[in-house]
Amino acid sequence: MKYPRDVALALSAGAGSVMVGSWFAGTHESPGDLMRAPDGRLYKESFGMASARAVKNRTRDRSAFDRARLAMFEEGISSSKMYLEPARPGVEDLIDHITAGVRGAFTYAGAKSIDEFRERSVVGIQGASGYDEGRARHSSWS
Repeated sequence: MKYPRDVALALSAGAGSVMVGSWFAGTHESPGDLMRAPDGRLYKESFGMASARAVKNRTRDRSAFDRARLAMFEEGISSSKMYLEPARPGVEDLIDHITAGVRGAFTYAGAKSIDEFRERSVVGIQGASGYDEGRARHSSWS
């Protein structure tokens, strides 16, 4: 999940939950040191819990056989920079953002519950130009 619309799409498709771990990795509350990129933006280093780095950390006290067996299931990114969004640097801000987006989708569908949202929502494919046309503008047309 990267945007609130992704959460709404998953719910409309029948999901009971969504995975948003990396989304929260770029907040003040997430573990890790807060660092500053050369351009001045703040970030935290993050890695997936199935990555080689995480598996190695979790299995360091196990036998060589167990470490090799568990390493077969490694996947994902072992290191990435998760930049803090200045408008939503904390978990509470991010939850508000996600909730507002999902509520907006429910409003567009005229739904009062998840079940009603699933019944009423229509998912289609939209091209890049159509998506850009529908985005909110920072200034008026004039």
